Amino acid sequence: MKRYLKSPSLTVMSIALASTAIALPQVTFAAESEPQAAEEDGGLSVITVTARKREESLLETPIAISALSSQDIEKRGITSVNDVVLNTPGINVSNVNSGRNDRSFQQISLRGMTPSTTTSTLTASFIDGVPVASSTALNAVIDPARIELLKGPQNAYFGRNAFAGAINVVTKSPGKDFGGSISAMGGTRSNFDVSAALEGPIVRDLLSFRITGRAFSKDGSYRNAANRNQTLGDQQTHTGTLQLELTPSSQLTIKAMGMYSEDDDGPSAQGMLSAYEIRANNGSVNIPFRSGNTNGTVIVPGLANCTLNGANPFICGAAPALPAGFSPAQNTLEDALLARILDRTDLRIIDPKKGARGYGLVRQYYHLHLNVDYELGDTGLTLSSLTGYNNEVYSQLADLDNYDSSALRNPVATPTNGLRTYWTFPFLVERRNKDFSQEMRVSYDKGGALKAMLGGSYLDTKSNGALLSVFNEEQFNGTRSAGTLTPPARAETWGIFGSVSYDVTEALNISAEGRWQRDKVYAAVGGRPLTIGAAAASTYGLPSGTFAPLSTFFAKTFDNFMPRVIVNYDVTPDVMVYASWSKAANVSLSSFNTQFLSGSPGEFAAAQGIGLGVIVKPEKLTNYEVGLKGKFLDGRLYVTAAAYVADWTDQHNNRSVIFLDTTVPNAVPSIVSGVANTGKTQVRGFELDINAEPVDGLTINASGAINDSAIRSFADPAITRLTGVTGDGFKGNQLPLTSKYSANLGAQYTGNLGDDSTWFMRADFSYKSRQFVDPANLTWIKGRTQVNARIGFTKGDFGLEGFVTNLFNDKNYTSVAQNNFLEPSFALSSAAFGYLNVGLPELRTFGIRGHYKF
Repeated sequence: MKRYLKSPSLTVMSIALASTAIALPQVTFAAESEPQAAEEDGGLSVITVTARKREESLLETPIAISALSSQDIEKRGITSVNDVVLNTPGINVSNVNSGRNDRSFQQISLRGMTPSTTTSTLTASFIDGVPVASSTALNAVIDPARIELLKGPQNAYFGRNAFAGAINVVTKSPGKDFGGSISAMGGTRSNFDVSAALEGPIVRDLLSFRITGRAFSKDGSYRNAANRNQTLGDQQTHTGTLQLELTPSSQLTIKAMGMYSEDDDGPSAQGMLSAYEIRANNGSVNIPFRSGNTNGTVIVPGLANCTLNGANPFICGAAPALPAGFSPAQNTLEDALLARILDRTDLRIIDPKKGARGYGLVRQYYHLHLNVDYELGDTGLTLSSLTGYNNEVYSQLADLDNYDSSALRNPVATPTNGLRTYWTFPFLVERRNKDFSQEMRVSYDKGGALKAMLGGSYLDTKSNGALLSVFNEEQFNGTRSAGTLTPPARAETWGIFGSVSYDVTEALNISAEGRWQRDKVYAAVGGRPLTIGAAAASTYGLPSGTFAPLSTFFAKTFDNFMPRVIVNYDVTPDVMVYASWSKAANVSLSSFNTQFLSGSPGEFAAAQGIGLGVIVKPEKLTNYEVGLKGKFLDGRLYVTAAAYVADWTDQHNNRSVIFLDTTVPNAVPSIVSGVANTGKTQVRGFELDINAEPVDGLTINASGAINDSAIRSFADPAITRLTGVTGDGFKGNQLPLTSKYSANLGAQYTGNLGDDSTWFMRADFSYKSRQFVDPANLTWIKGRTQVNARIGFTKGDFGLEGFVTNLFNDKNYTSVAQNNFLEPSFALSSAAFGYLNVGLPELRTFGIRGHYKF
């Protein structure tokens, strides 16, 4: 790795094996998982989940849930959100919608519901039921007890952003006796992953602890075509957690957790597929498609196979393979000029010493939460409190044009002014996300027919950031603009929620749940002063006057009630069917478009030209679902299935345009973007999970999902330009960035080697079908099939395994986004669909892993 400590993995691994006799985590971790996490039945385990804020068997919870136990996590080698997505049908993750395929931004699509904006979150994330600022925080949890993926709207229990569902990572409780574990992995491309855990009593039967740590690094799978000495996709992570559990009495339990994680990644693994052929000719740029000039060296091949209105080219159909020798390519020179620019403290929201010092991502994440449960004697009442705090800071520098542009001369550079001599487009993004949450609830469960719960919650979310066009300083020695500071975002959310569940008969149960929620979203000024005249104030319902940079000038309150009713019936003692109806609302931090208000007249006109208003209404969803759960064949077969139909209205759609304001001296291109309520879609699907043990020693996990969608309307100027269809006339297509079909199949055989010894072999197959680039459905990336395989043995608390991921080296893209082409004349910057930015998968990786438990 260029920027990290070099770790010759096989040498380190051999030392680790010789010194600690490391053992296999797949088997030994199962022994130390939460006692209540699974019930053994015929060799299979029934996972206990907390989808309704109480512990219930997965097979008895009338909600569509995919759950991974500690054993499953270890058996499948899951260490990140991307691994969860790989092993779970019906969910996709995209990292490229913000122009880079890195860990700073992960957009989750569950049940085919893709967030239409980069700032919207439809699938909420939790650790032990406490909300976290972003899904990337889940990567930092080491050796969890289980991961619960709750499908369909979960607002009644989990509040804001649980529109499409929720991911809840449940941590292990500290053990009552001293013990621990250490594991290590080494693999190809300098893969290295070491983690350790230690737990035990501080005061016997009163206070116990659990501490974990992890160090992980790897080189990327791809060589940078613009710098063959650099790999793209390098990652490094250090994480630590501390948990305390206090049990002063059998009725009172207090759990506290603190977590710190830091990432230091190199340039991301992404590729560029251009609709335009670009040639370098005497230092200038030639675009043969427009000029007919074919002189000069090709630096970007044109891959267009369709034209827009007979003029502009674009790529349609299945996205082609990367052009050999041209992509992936990023100009990532880190020299004195770049260092001098990054050292400037003005307008950066992060100390340069702690932020990006070169190309790639730097992030720090802090998480704290406190859970308190108190049982009131034998009344059946339990008082619970959940308190959480998150602080995420990241800084990311990317080459936003995504091609080797070193052959294009910078006409402004001279031998004496120190500017970059060639064209490039470095772009720095920095953001700080903070939130504080508090939930209080009282639950009633005395083992009878009636169960009930009543609670209240508060969530305060804040975000601020900066978008710094470093290229302006590298290329033109331009003055850094205060406009690069984005408006701070804040939302306060209050909720009152409750549920009543009643057994009408021994077989029939009816439950009613609901949450009343008030979201107060604040509108703020960007980095430039804002003056709102009487006309604009009247048009947009805003206060008039002049407001200081980064100040709050307006707030809007949104009230929503989100109910869910569930009826479930036990067909037999082992088989249950259910039906549910629910409503959901999504209020995001992007409920205002304010950036353009403080812009130049040209920027304001550009925003109006793409139909941006100021206030964005909440998205709404009405969901209908039926399902079945049960066990068959004397407990050797478990089946869960669900079918759903949901109507999604007031859908948030992102609109953007790149423009050059010729009325402003020395202006550079800028991006005007915002959100509008211009979508209506019906989503529907079917999900199936099967777990079986047909014979002793052989376990099979099979699951699949069909997540379909039909767009009823989708008004977007860019899509209209592409299809020629306007407004409500655009309908019938599928939502983008999600797979209609997905499936997983895993099989493991475990045999005996003698006393206290076993061996195993396992294979996991994952399939995700094609993903459309946008709602026009004219362009897509092909489906992916990935196979992982493992083989190993255990002897007591020792073990060892060998593994290979992406066995057949599937190179199909993981995600895709449309972008505007950037070149020195900016002639193509306003041309829609200039190129596709594609996320590249990690290629075949071999490794060995060991574990020792003590």
